[in-house]
Amino acid sequence: MTHPARFLLPALLLTLPSAPASAAVPASLSGEWFSGPQYAAAVYTTEFGAANADARRLLLNKDGTYVYTEFESTQYPSSFGTTGYPITCQMMDVTVERGTFTVQGGSITFKAAKVDRVGAYSPDRLNNGCKRNAGTRSSKAGSGADTLVWSVASGKLTVKAGKDAALYVRRTPASPPAPAASTVSPELGGEWHSGRISPIEYYNTATGKWAEASGTSVILKFGPNFTYERTGLMVVTTYGCTSKLLVQEKGKVAQNGNTLTFTPSSSAATGYTCSPSKVSTAKNHVKPYSEQYQVRTEPNGQRVLSLSRSGAQTLFNRPLGSKPEGAVTPRGGLVTPPPPASGSSGAPAAGPVTPAAPARWTATGRWDAVITVNGRTIQVRLNLQDDSPRILGYGDDPVEYANGNSQTGALDVGLDVGGDTMELKVQGRFDGDRYQGTVRWTNYEGEDLGRGTLTMTRQP
Repeated sequence: MTHPARFLLPALLLTLPSAPASAAVPASLSGEWFSGPQYAAAVYTTEFGAANADARRLLLNKDGTYVYTEFESTQYPSSFGTTGYPITCQMMDVTVERGTFTVQGGSITFKAAKVDRVGAYSPDRLNNGCKRNAGTRSSKAGSGADTLVWSVASGKLTVKAGKDAALYVRRTPASPPAPAASTVSPELGGEWHSGRISPIEYYNTATGKWAEASGTSVILKFGPNFTYERTGLMVVTTYGCTSKLLVQEKGKVAQNGNTLTFTPSSSAATGYTCSPSKVSTAKNHVKPYSEQYQVRTEPNGQRVLSLSRSGAQTLFNRPLGSKPEGAVTPRGGLVTPPPPASGSSGAPAAGPVTPAAPARWTATGRWDAVITVNGRTIQVRLNLQDDSPRILGYGDDPVEYANGNSQTGALDVGLDVGGDTMELKVQGRFDGDRYQGTVRWTNYEGEDLGRGTLTMTRQP
């Protein structure tokens, strides 16, 4: 055996003997040993496509025969069709070696009989848009022998060649099924957003018309009884060619630790490349898939959901304008708890307090807006739909998107002015048919490029 970390035994090229080795195999040594993810037994010999990560298995049979399998994963960047949208693709290499082994004290000698290899093939789970490859198959006879030092302690097998060592463990027993529950973890429940535009109502199925938008966005909702809804919109313009893809799915989600398995009950995709008149559609095309999740809290209290699959990661935030923690109002907003009533803390009451007049909640309608940033004044028209409190919007040229929260008064507006992309973060207040707020102009990295104001008047 050459390097135990790879355990490929390329130097062991002797013909498999007709009779098994005569030396007894210690009971503590025989059986399956694993390094990395553990797959079903068939994956290591025939069903290679089910593996999607670096992994190794060493099977030591009681009759002195062995099978060693090693998977190597390679991820590389690619793009979705002609849109240029960046995606991550993956290819796998697998080597399967068979032969015999003998054990003498703390030494184990391997003799390879046959080495099979499949190079640069695609795993079963592959991102949409990645090119599939059947791989290149090769096989050769084995020759040679290699002697290594082995030891088993605390259920772990260590194989050494000089200063190099490889560590293997027994197969982890399957966990008992989790008790039934009515929903996913509370930290996941509700709505999450990723991206900077709304994927809702950008395609009219009755007219076949697309609204103007650019960028990428995903809305993910976790409901009761393990239900979910996912809607994603991708809009990319490259060299005058605009491509759009709207994907919607809903179904059931199962949670096992930090793994979420989505099983769509229905799905639909609508899109085109370059020509809006040539729209293609697909129904019930999304197959069950699993993603690893993690929820973390930013220094400002904002919760961030990370979903990863096949090396690709998507980050979600709560809807724009949602505050991190606090009491819940009847509308679902978050507010600071009120001060204690008179007598509750020993301090006298300050007299009756007149509550502030509530802001008008609905932002639905067409708005004439004036934006002033760094001495530049831009007049635009916005079309907003208030989903209380979420605002989904778009606008006439040069508006790319306009989303926000009618309760908090936060708006996120994107403009394309003379080839300049302006990401505007606005904080203000809806008051009847008027809105006024302060503007912060940022780039994609969130750097501050300027300050200004936004005023809007709703059209009758």
